Amino acid sequence: MSKSLVIKDFKTLKVWQKANALEQEIEALVKAFPSHEQYRLTDQIIRSSRSISANIAEGNTQLFIKRELFHANAALGSCGETRNHLLTAYQNNYISEEQYKILDEKFLEVIKMLYGYIKMLKSNLDNESVTIDT
Repeated sequence: MSKSLVIKDFKTLKVWQKANALEQEIEALVKAFPSHEQYRLTDQIIRSSRSISANIAEGNTQLFIKRELFHANAALGSCGETRNHLLTAYQNNYISEEQYKILDEKFLEVIKMLYGYIKMLKSNLDNESVTIDT
């Protein structure tokens, strides 16, 4: 008798959903950036915002919790990088103060969700270690 294979689906994670929605917002936002920023700030902010949901997805698809933790931590780093790029966009008057504040709050929400996700993963890792040792 064979057991059915359960595949984790990153798309069910609320943190991935929020990160993906922010990625879409960033894509729309940068269309108004000056053309001379196309291969500088525009490219960087798109890459860093995409990296958040991509790392969550890659980690969630891993078989080992330590790998999932690694990618969740990388997603945190990409959140910080994207927030920095948003600040640069605001400081250069590419986005308004209101746009900056709204997006920054959304990224802080994703960061908080990632902290919770990482805490849960670490708890699972601790429980896994206890199970193996007994």
